[in-house]
Amino acid sequence: MTGGAGRGWGRILGLVLVTAVFSVVPSVLLIFVPLALMLAALPPRRPGWVIAGLAGLYLVLSGPGTGLLVDFGRGWSLIVGGWFVVAAAFLGAAPFLKRGLVAMAGGVATVAAMLGFSNPAVLAGLDRAVRGRMEAGLGMVREISAVAGRPGLVEALERGSEVQALLYPAMLGVSTLAGLAVAWWLYRRLTVRASDGLSPLREFRFADGWVWVLIGGLALLLLPLDGAADRAGGNLLAFMAALYALRGAAVLLVVGGSPGLLGWLLAVLVGLLLYPLVMIAMFAVGLSDTWLDLRTRRARPERGA
Repeated sequence: MTGGAGRGWGRILGLVLVTAVFSVVPSVLLIFVPLALMLAALPPRRPGWVIAGLAGLYLVLSGPGTGLLVDFGRGWSLIVGGWFVVAAAFLGAAPFLKRGLVAMAGGVATVAAMLGFSNPAVLAGLDRAVRGRMEAGLGMVREISAVAGRPGLVEALERGSEVQALLYPAMLGVSTLAGLAVAWWLYRRLTVRASDGLSPLREFRFADGWVWVLIGGLALLLLPLDGAADRAGGNLLAFMAALYALRGAAVLLVVGGSPGLLGWLLAVLVGLLLYPLVMIAMFAVGLSDTWLDLRTRRARPERGA
């Protein structure tokens, strides 16, 4: 972010929305647990901020809510928030996304070591909890569809829920990264009164080497391996596809210029109506930017061009 104190709120609201929509755990944990850890552990480490961070951490973690998804959300947000604090401390002036991806990688490795190898029953329980929550939501949709006489809607949502039940780790990854972004922005605003926590969307990019994560996910999905490898590959592919789609959106902003309020409303409408095609197109543009660096090939046009 490069503007004044009042700029950037739309971007933050969008990130909060992404955190809430994609998260399978309480989204408040993904924002306020990392924020509390940052306040308590990162500079300027003033007594007031340390106390506020520790108090906030206690309040968030001891808040209402029970069940496996809530407990897992508490542990996951603590692990990823801790890794982000470590990344922020050791990566110096690195941009947020680099720190966030390092924290995500560390969190996945930690959870895999703690649960995947030593207690896989917890992961099976998470699968059941996610499916149960989705089934509860589908029950409401079935009742509404029965009244409206739209059985095809239920069938489409059931197919979609099956995919979501398999890909919820990738969805959690997207929501966690968005939550970390909100927490980092709030931390910068609160402690040093800076509005530079996040760069503008048109500058969104990540190291080209991350394409190998995408290739690795595709390989796991295509090779004749067991079901766990297939699922891991699918989730890696889905998570990286989301990042590349966002990178594609950044490229289009540079190439096409900022669309203005009416343009944004039209873009949202088209995205909702043609969601799969729009995502595929943005993914293709973002992936091609890895090799072509499209933003350096086109001068930035004026606003509204």
